[in-house]
Amino acid sequence: MLYVPATRPDLEDILGDSSRSCPHCVTVCLEDAVAPFDRVKAAESLAAILEKLPVVPSSFFVRPADDDMLNRVLDTFPLHRISGIVLPKATVERVNRWVELTNGFIRIVPILESREALDPAGRIDLSSVCNAHRTVIDFVRIGANDLLRLLGGLRRPKGRTIYETAVGGVIDSLLEAFSLIDLPLCAPVFDHISDEATLARELEEDVNRGLFSKTAIHPSQLAPIWNSYRPSRTEIHDALRILHPDSPAVMSSNGSMLEKACHSTWAKRILLLAELHRIPFDGDSKLAEIVFQESET
Repeated sequence: MLYVPATRPDLEDILGDSSRSCPHCVTVCLEDAVAPFDRVKAAESLAAILEKLPVVPSSFFVRPADDDMLNRVLDTFPLHRISGIVLPKATVERVNRWVELTNGFIRIVPILESREALDPAGRIDLSSVCNAHRTVIDFVRIGANDLLRLLGGLRRPKGRTIYETAVGGVIDSLLEAFSLIDLPLCAPVFDHISDEATLARELEEDVNRGLFSKTAIHPSQLAPIWNSYRPSRTEIHDALRILHPDSPAVMSSNGSMLEKACHSTWAKRILLLAELHRIPFDGDSKLAEIVFQESET
């Protein structure tokens, strides 16, 4: 997910650019990335761009700042060109209200960056309200910068992954709460555009935790994010063995244990990622054919 401020002078070029090789969605921000006095003008400009462009990103989201801006988007934007609405600083009350304001006809992506996300009971309440609106909520994003702000006005230091800050434990707790309802979480942004090494370390942690995607704040981050979710040949082979209908309950692979009961969900995710990355199965083609035939029955 590439985040773009609505005030960028080249916004029309960004939205009209289909040349990037990495699949991604685009979110145009009308909240924190835009000064309050600029938001109405920025919204008017964005609406005009969406009306004018012959083609917009196939997965395109808008992030309004508040109820008034949401209503402006609903009243004045070409909604057929919008994939969904990003809800900043999500609370239980705001999730319910925005679902009501949109009449449930457009997807909503809540961002977990309010005080409720810091509270154990609040995290469960947030997961419950998102689960209650699964018809319009496909995934949820974690907003680390606002969580750092709430934890005493902190800022992510350079050279540190988000998991090496006070928010790391919060992210793990959010994963626990939302795993109860099997709702995917999107990893937070990485602020330091030039620090590719730390981004790589953070992406590894994102993937290891099961976060399904990551928000980019610069186009240069899109390829590293996309490639970090590309499964290895070994992972694909292991996944196919785990899901093979005749596989034993426990088996060995490269000195590690594969357990069908515990690892089947992981294996299905690996094969989905392989499909998204269009990775040919090559030497595993016969194994893949059996697994996919079994999944269709």
